[in-house]
Formats: sequence, structure tokens, C-alpha cells
Amino acid sequence: MAILDYIIPGYKGYRERTEGRATDRAFREYMGAKLKEVHDRLERVKYDITSDLSKIALLNDAEQSTMLLTKVRDRMRWSNQGFAGNLTGSKTETEAVKAIEQFDQALEEYRQNVETAIGNIESQFGSGGDMKSAFYQLTTSLRQMDSHMNDRESLLRKTIG
Repeated sequence: MAILDYIIPGYKGYRERTEGRATDRAFREYMGAKLKEVHDRLERVKYDITSDLSKIALLNDAEQSTMLLTKVRDRMRWSNQGFAGNLTGSKTETEAVKAIEQFDQALEEYRQNVETAIGNIESQFGSGGDMKSAFYQLTTSLRQMDSHMNDRESLLRKTIG
């Protein structure tokens, strides 16, 4: 197919945008599935908290984390793709789309921080440790991820107009 890039004017830009859409869709499905797993784990922790009356005061922290996680997951799922159908395929636009893809890749680090935080909550619950600080770590990680999504939206507005 690479030969078509040179034979048909504009084909390379079209192909790159199409591949970008497929990559973006797959990435968002992956991130959504991973954040759903974290959500399910958090729901199990909340159930365990309600079963242990000595930890019931943590339910507010757990619910706050759940709401923030749901917000981030929904933003990931429904956020703009990073390109629009009206792009012309110019070199500048293609480079801008690639920059957005690289920006999105940084979300994986934030997702890993969220997974680490939920793992800490689960281990603290099992060992009777300080869960308040573990919930703080989770909400901090989720806020960082949410902030990164805000930065992504700003970058999109600059790129797409």
C-alpha cells in the first residue's frame, strides 16, 4: 500500500488519519477496560468497608474516589479523538495528530499510578493499615489523570481550531 502514497495525491494523509482513528479507538477501549477493572476493585473494597463497621468512616473517601474514577473513565471514553473529519491531511496537521497521540500515551503512566493506588488500598485493608492515606493517593492519581485530560482538551482546541 505504500506505493499508493506516491501515486495518489493525498492518499498518504488519508491513510495516516484512518490509521490514527483506529489507533485512538483501540487505545481508548484499552484504557476504558483497565479503568473499569479498577472501578470493580474499588467497588469490592467499598463492599468490604460496609462489612467492617470499624472502617465505615472510610466510605466517604471511597465514594469520592469512585465518583472521580467514573468521571475520568467517562472523559476517556467520550473525549475528542484528536482529529476531525475536515482536516486536509497537510504535513502540519499530520504532525499535530501524532503529537496528540504521544500526549495520550502519557495517560498510561497515570493509569498505572491509579492501579498502584488501588492495590495499596486493598493491601492496607487486609493488613489493617492506614487506608485514609491510601485513598488520598488514589484521588491524587485520579486528579492528575483528570488534569492531563484537561491539558489534552486544550491541545486539541489549539490543533483543530
